[in-house]
Amino acid sequence: MIIDADTHFMPPDVYDYMGDQWDALRPRFSWDEKGLLTAVDFPGQPKPVPGATPLPPPGTGSRYRGAYYIEERLKDYEKLGIDQQFLFPQLTSILFSYLIEPKLAGAMAHSWNVSIARLLKSYPENLIGGALVALQDVDGAIAEMEWALENGFRAVILDKVFPVHEHCYSDPYGSHRELWPFFARAEELKIPLFLHNIQHGHRITNLLNYQYNGLDILAPQEGQMSLVSLITSGLLDDFPGINLVFTEAGVSFIKPLAEHLDSVFNNTLVDYESEDAAPRFNYRKLSGGKRIVSEQDYKAKNKLTPSDYFRKNLYFTIETEEPELAEAVRIFGASQFLFATDYPHDDPGGRMKYKDVELFSANRDIDDAGKELIWHGNAERLLHPRTAA
Repeated sequence: MIIDADTHFMPPDVYDYMGDQWDALRPRFSWDEKGLLTAVDFPGQPKPVPGATPLPPPGTGSRYRGAYYIEERLKDYEKLGIDQQFLFPQLTSILFSYLIEPKLAGAMAHSWNVSIARLLKSYPENLIGGALVALQDVDGAIAEMEWALENGFRAVILDKVFPVHEHCYSDPYGSHRELWPFFARAEELKIPLFLHNIQHGHRITNLLNYQYNGLDILAPQEGQMSLVSLITSGLLDDFPGINLVFTEAGVSFIKPLAEHLDSVFNNTLVDYESEDAAPRFNYRKLSGGKRIVSEQDYKAKNKLTPSDYFRKNLYFTIETEEPELAEAVRIFGASQFLFATDYPHDDPGGRMKYKDVELFSANRDIDDAGKELIWHGNAERLLHPRTAA
């Protein structure tokens, strides 16, 4: 059994279930003679955020008919040798984001979910459903999550970050306490949350502004900063049963990130106004002239060593070609990783989609028991049918 935990799909009817009241605002698609998406017109699109650099649709992988038509997609998966697939939206094409007017965004998310629910009923042995929710409306997002669970979905898909209108840099989830009721309900429902970049037009997530002169090799991605905020904000202590799957980022960043977080965990804060300026390298500074928040706001809230959350609450989809994969499995345990192809995308991981099964099978540094967990065991544990609380 092989389960693909990161794939992308956009059925042509994705916005046909929004209701007549949204007919003038909903996205509409243009198709060429081959049945491939060429453009999207979205009258309800939010006003552009100054400084942002959105990617235009249709997006990577759009030349594969399997991105839109389920019968052809299933034939591709038969060739790939993969039994089940978890459906993410083709996120550039659907133009969904948390910047859209809340009610319109809720209607868009629900229409996607209705479209996918119809496919889940037709192909229950092949497809696993991930539901969209509009987090800008917390009560609506909770209601949509509950509806999704009742209608056969196994997980909810979130952006890795929380975009805002005020500036072109998205906020980390840990900064938005108004979202806590959503995370609380996800824990009660025992429904995993998959974190994936959503095309919302903010610069950092999809196009690092530090790419000038190669400085992106130093700057952390926004999604990684948001991931850290789930730990340091105390969210994972408030909701210790929650499961979060961080997708399409590989594993090479995990070890150095966890090691750095552990190195500063519970270290004494240094205030240079009262301390000699002795050399220190693993400290957090409370320099009076630079601190812009209170000491209480500045301090991390997590109760456990950060790496504990990587082994308990956080899961990651893999890139089979990464040389760091076996080391990450050894350090954090095979239980924290899920097999993925990123079908049909053409990014470095996506280009490997027709070799991923072969490459992972040939990895001699991961034992058979670990491979079974990554092939399907972890996904089955996270995504098996659940009963609403």
